[in-house]
Amino acid sequence: MMKKELIMGLCLVLLPSMAFGQANSECSDRQKLTEIATEARDRVSQGESEDSLAMWAGNIAEPGLQAAAYKAIEAFIFRPPAKSVPQLVTVMGFLCNKAYSP
Repeated sequence: MMKKELIMGLCLVLLPSMAFGQANSECSDRQKLTEIATEARDRVSQGESEDSLAMWAGNIAEPGLQAAAYKAIEAFIFRPPAKSVPQLVTVMGFLCNKAYSP
C-alpha cells in the first residue's frame, strides 16, 4: 500500500513540472514565434478582418502560442504598427510563458 501512495505522490509532483518544462521550450522556440509574427503581419497587410484574425489565433491549440498570436495581431493592427519583428518575438515569448504560469 505504501508503494502505491509513493508512486501516486511522485506522479503529482513530476507531471506538472514536466508539463511546465514543455511549455517553456514551446515558448522559447523563436522560430515558431517568428513564423506566427510573420503570418500575422502578412494577414494584416492583406487586409484580413479583425474577426478573421481572432479566429486564426483562437485556433492555435497551445495557450502560450495563442497568447503570442493575439499579441502579434495587436502589434500589427493598432497604430503605430510594430516595425521590428525580433522585438515583437521577444514580447510574444514573454506572453507565451506568462500564459503557462500557475
